Amino acid sequence: MSLFNKLLGLKDVEIRGQTKVKSLKKDFKESFGTEIRVYKTANTGKGSRPADDGSTLASIATGGKKITSMTIKKGDMVGNIEEQFAEKLGVGIQIMGPDGKKFAPNDMKLKDIVKNMSA
Repeated sequence: MSLFNKLLGLKDVEIRGQTKVKSLKKDFKESFGTEIRVYKTANTGKGSRPADDGSTLASIATGGKKITSMTIKKGDMVGNIEEQFAEKLGVGIQIMGPDGKKFAPNDMKLKDIVKNMSA
């Protein structure tokens, strides 16, 4: 995370249908210091396949969902963000710890992940 972000605080991430998976991952990492996994379906359980980095969120949205826009803020809870992606956007995500190996707890705020999950 850059010194600029540390001084000013974490920045929000704006999501649109045209947002590419690769850009979402990059922006999420830069803004919150943690990884995000994006899946081809709203289901993120066993057998789910990762979305291609070149895909747009609109192209992988399931259930006829029309993606307008959504903002992810540092005070949002992990579980709430994952539910919003599934329900509003038809896109499955999992928010991970900073190393990308452990799932972030659903009851944790984004701003606390790096602080509480760093090795």
